[in-house]
Amino acid sequence: MNICGVDEAGRGPVIGPLVIAAFSIEEERLREVASLGVKDSKKLNPKRRTEIYSELLKLSKNYFFKVLSPNYLNTEMKRHTLNEIELWAFIDSVIGLNVSLKRVICDSCDVNADRFSQSIKEGVCKIYPDCEVIAAHKAEDKYPIVAAASILAKVKRDEILKEIEDKVGTPIGSGYPSDPITISFLKDYYKINNSFPDYVRAEWKTLKNIKSFCNQTKLI
Repeated sequence: MNICGVDEAGRGPVIGPLVIAAFSIEEERLREVASLGVKDSKKLNPKRRTEIYSELLKLSKNYFFKVLSPNYLNTEMKRHTLNEIELWAFIDSVIGLNVSLKRVICDSCDVNADRFSQSIKEGVCKIYPDCEVIAAHKAEDKYPIVAAASILAKVKRDEILKEIEDKVGTPIGSGYPSDPITISFLKDYYKINNSFPDYVRAEWKTLKNIKSFCNQTKLI
């Protein structure tokens, strides 16, 4: 029977998608995952993440990506919380694996990990009625299978960001509000176009602050 890990990358950025990855492997082969040196993707440099990503895809063909575009998030966040959206995406990712599962282990986006675990269980029970579901905070630090999913999600998101950057033709940074390259890019874009591109998250306060800053600057 298979064990599955689920994690996300890109929950907080203002640019680019939220990516959820599910990765599954036979329980008796979990040591092979750990032997690759998997850990929270944020604790690995880009080169090492990419190397482990390639090794994971060789190790198991049972993986699934759920990519939530900024446009999708812009629409859904007018009606639902980000936690709800992420919960449903986690469920879709587990079901998308389409393999027999003994256990699903998730990184919890809910402050109440037990509640998140129960919600995942309810979402997948029709497909996997006997599957155990575990959710934990910082699960990628506790379970190698979740660390593997973390790496898959992060590398996939980075690939999409690179595609955006290549299309734009100028550095856009990591997409996070704390990144000065990202903020500089968004300010320059808004000053020139008086709007933001479709690969940003319109509901983020960051954009409202940039818009306000640029409009005030015009008045000076």
